[in-house]
Amino acid sequence: MFLGGVGLLLLVFRLAYEMFSVSPSDVLHIKGAKAIDFGTVGNSVTEIIVKILLLLVMGVCGSLIANRGILLYTHSRGLDHKPAPKETP
Repeated sequence: MFLGGVGLLLLVFRLAYEMFSVSPSDVLHIKGAKAIDFGTVGNSVTEIIVKILLLLVMGVCGSLIANRGILLYTHSRGLDHKPAPKETP
């Protein structure tokens, strides 16, 4: 389970790297000195926002899955996770 979560996180990092390595003019479909088509740019911006939100959801899910794998491992070894005691001032 831990390796599945880490694999999902690696996939998220790779997708984010690919998404942010493309130049903005290519993503927004802006070509040189031509007039800007705001409909196309608006659709592109919406697609970018959806992709970023999906990356965030995938990152959170990957973190939760990896954390669950760590908890399963510690419980199988009898090492119950105990929070650190709070210090009193």
